[in-house]
Amino acid sequence: MIFIQTPQEFSFKEVTRFLSRNEKECLHTIHHNEIFKVLEINNQLTLFSIVFDKDLIIAIHTPDKSITIQDNIKQYIIDWFDLTTDLKHFYKDVQKDEVLQNLCQQYYGLRMIGMPDLFESLVWSVIGQQINLNFAYSLKERLVRNYGRSIIHNNETFYALPTPEKLASLNIEDFLPHQFSRSKAQYILNISRAFAEGNLIQDEIKKLPFDEIRQKLIAIKGVGNWTANYSMMKSLKSYDAFPIEDVGLHNAIKNQYKLNGKPTIAELHKMSENWSGWRGYATFYFWHSLLT
Repeated sequence: MIFIQTPQEFSFKEVTRFLSRNEKECLHTIHHNEIFKVLEINNQLTLFSIVFDKDLIIAIHTPDKSITIQDNIKQYIIDWFDLTTDLKHFYKDVQKDEVLQNLCQQYYGLRMIGMPDLFESLVWSVIGQQINLNFAYSLKERLVRNYGRSIIHNNETFYALPTPEKLASLNIEDFLPHQFSRSKAQYILNISRAFAEGNLIQDEIKKLPFDEIRQKLIAIKGVGNWTANYSMMKSLKSYDAFPIEDVGLHNAIKNQYKLNGKPTIAELHKMSENWSGWRGYATFYFWHSLLT
């Protein structure tokens, strides 16, 4: 067993609520408040599960339970659930916005549920471009089930994210039977090849200043401003990254502020002045308000 102490401002209820948002999710599984996840560590697949009882309790369900495996899982979970951020600062800094402050109280302890793997967040954001969320999950499921490795545990199959090398070895025609458009397939190939060929290395890019990271990401054809900001939020802990073009954000803002119509980009820039330093975190809370 691995134990991870959680901060006071942590809600496992909101974590599992967010992670349960779509039944087609294929990179983690939740059974009775136990989260199952597969990671590829040192070229081998490791299945672990997480439960909560005052702290996080992690069990490994594959043979290798070495210290290296445990350390990798522990660090992944700390990043995944953003356990090192002091949410008290976020809650204090956005007090000027009464609507957002109400959401902070309603979802107290909700942390940015990230994607520690930058490759995953870029691919996922490209999959989700210009389609509804349910169809995006369908495409993701087809990609993972066809090209990701898997583990069978208690007669259930658990999947890992396909590697950049695996996806880079494909061609556009491989994606078409799974209902990917040619452009979406090409963008995923562009991202996969950037990682597989060593042109994009997460440990190096995260050391760069905010604007340099963004420029490096949007240099990949298919990665625009929204995709770059989304991935910077979810993978690189750039909490002021602001995917301002996001339709879900627009809908949430309209609902929460009881507006007659969706806000304009100029209006969002003005509103977000009250969230300075935390625009990404604020976006995540607004997204969470859309869950039913």
